[in-house]
Amino acid sequence: MSFATVHGSPGARVRFLGLSAIYWPALVAVFLCGWFLHALFPLGMSRWAAALALLALAGAAWAASDRCARRFGRFLKGAQGEEAVARELALLPGEWTVLHGIPRTGAEALRGGGDFDHVALGPRSVFAIETKNWAGPVRIEGATFVAGGVRAARSPVVQARREARELERALRGILPEGVPVLPVVCFAGNGLEADLVAVDDTPACNVRALRNVLRERDAAASVPLDATSRDGIVAALLARR
Repeated sequence: MSFATVHGSPGARVRFLGLSAIYWPALVAVFLCGWFLHALFPLGMSRWAAALALLALAGAAWAASDRCARRFGRFLKGAQGEEAVARELALLPGEWTVLHGIPRTGAEALRGGGDFDHVALGPRSVFAIETKNWAGPVRIEGATFVAGGVRAARSPVVQARREARELERALRGILPEGVPVLPVVCFAGNGLEADLVAVDDTPACNVRALRNVLRERDAAASVPLDATSRDGIVAALLARR
């Protein structure tokens, strides 16, 4: 049995952003150290003033490093979630193609930044998959997601739909009628209370249910994508890298 063709590296962007979150405060701390040392020796300071200044600097550096470590932990968790979803997508059948970390460009980047976590191209359909690695349990109250007792500030379903529309615009012209892109939200930690729920027809599922969701939705589409259209879609997405 053959498996899906895979392009890209899951979680690469969030790891880079996590490292950036660590290093830019360190550069600021180095600059401040230099400024204090320059101010200390040529101009002269009392011992008490110098000690207090250095203690204040050390406290600020510690607070910055602690905050950066927590931010890096969040980025790392996001990358691990994308990797878990990527492992599941790699097990799709051989007629599928999966692309990870497709960059957003132009107005897309200004609106949301970052990239499209995963794009899965089946025999009949294209899916934009938004990954969340939230602490469980995750439940839905109306249109609001609640993870670990905390209400999400923004809905991942709204985010996935926006990304699907952006991809449709990016793929405009490949087919005369356009390329429909279906949004999917996937919870990498399997924390969703039900393996699959639908929010206004947009599926949200645990990662263990992802392949079944994609295959069932793809099978429901009426018209298969021909080889030329599939190659055009893949080429257009890879050209963004």
